[in-house]
Amino acid sequence: MKFNSKFFFRLMLFATLALIISYTMFQNFAFSNFETYAPDTSEILEFKPKASVPDYTSLFSDEIEVLKEEIQEKAKRYRINGSVLIAYKDQILYEDDFGYKDPTKKTPMEPALSYQLASVSKQFTAAAVLKLHENKLLDIDYPVSRYLPNFKFEKVSIRDLLKHRSGLWNYMYLTEQYWDQDIAPDNLEVVDLLNTHAPRLNFPSGRYFSYSNTGYVVLGAIVEQVTQLSLKEYIREEFLLPLCLDETFVEKTELNKKSILNGYQPYRRSFIELPAGYHNNAIGDKGIYASAKDLHIWFRDLKNGKILREESVDLMFGRDKGGENRRYGMGFRLENKGNEPVIFHNGLWDGFRNGLVYYPKSDLVVIVMTHTQNKRKHYFQKQIIKKAKAQLRFAEKRVELKTGEPELVL
Repeated sequence: MKFNSKFFFRLMLFATLALIISYTMFQNFAFSNFETYAPDTSEILEFKPKASVPDYTSLFSDEIEVLKEEIQEKAKRYRINGSVLIAYKDQILYEDDFGYKDPTKKTPMEPALSYQLASVSKQFTAAAVLKLHENKLLDIDYPVSRYLPNFKFEKVSIRDLLKHRSGLWNYMYLTEQYWDQDIAPDNLEVVDLLNTHAPRLNFPSGRYFSYSNTGYVVLGAIVEQVTQLSLKEYIREEFLLPLCLDETFVEKTELNKKSILNGYQPYRRSFIELPAGYHNNAIGDKGIYASAKDLHIWFRDLKNGKILREESVDLMFGRDKGGENRRYGMGFRLENKGNEPVIFHNGLWDGFRNGLVYYPKSDLVVIVMTHTQNKRKHYFQKQIIKKAKAQLRFAEKRVELKTGEPELVL
């Protein structure tokens, strides 16, 4: 048989082409099913260590146990009916409830109940006004009369109201003297009372600090005029709903009354339940109900700039430059103790005595809530702060935490 060279070379060429095509198809099939990364994967594969937030509850467990025993002993000694919460660097280290929900029936206190915040409510009113200021719906340096056209004291500014420098008369005195209706005046009706029956200011606006519930009721009226919502509606829609504060209320209703504690007054060897105060129809100076945990969530997000801008928080905390009044920011009182700034507010109304104290240097927050007109709440709160600060010093020294050097999570 004669060798056919042309046929042989054609066969070899065909076989080579078939092999190349088969190999290419195999590569495409095999590797396309496993390719999940973009050609440049350097950004995805790059190792980036993360800063870890210490679990202070675990780290400080020994000191927290000592603190718990000390607070329980003090609560028993001072006959506290209420709630305590201590937070450090935004973590709740301790929370507990003491005494009775209903001291007349010896019903034990329950968690997650809401207290009338009394004047601690003022921070919500100040935040509402500053939120409108941020949104350019009002200017806190404009006179009140720009937003309440019939307001007779034309030199009083919104800033004066926020910082208790307005010189306005006490609206409760005017109500008791001139209001003859069964239902007390609301915020706008208080403004009418001032216009009609307050002949002058107690002092020129802006000159002195004089703590004024009236100023915060008028601030509530301004919010209502600017937003065309009641102050209750505005606070609920702007703050409570977005933050999911389910244990915070701006009024007591049939739907939430079981979640809100009643106020009591000691009487002989027992207590009597107090009716709601006559002046409760006006809010802004008071009127917010909250549990200790909800108040902590609110304040945590406020101080961390999640509710208002940093410059607004600085105004509330008295950290703005050029502020004339160093005793009060906006919604908060100010002090310096041992060269350490203290931002706080206490409240007293309808049997409730409450307090929120914040030490920004150590990022310590102490909340104390009571509902039985216990005058020893003040000493109880001071003791808790003293004990908490001491135990935190012990804990920090023991675990030798180095601030500014975050732990790396591998």
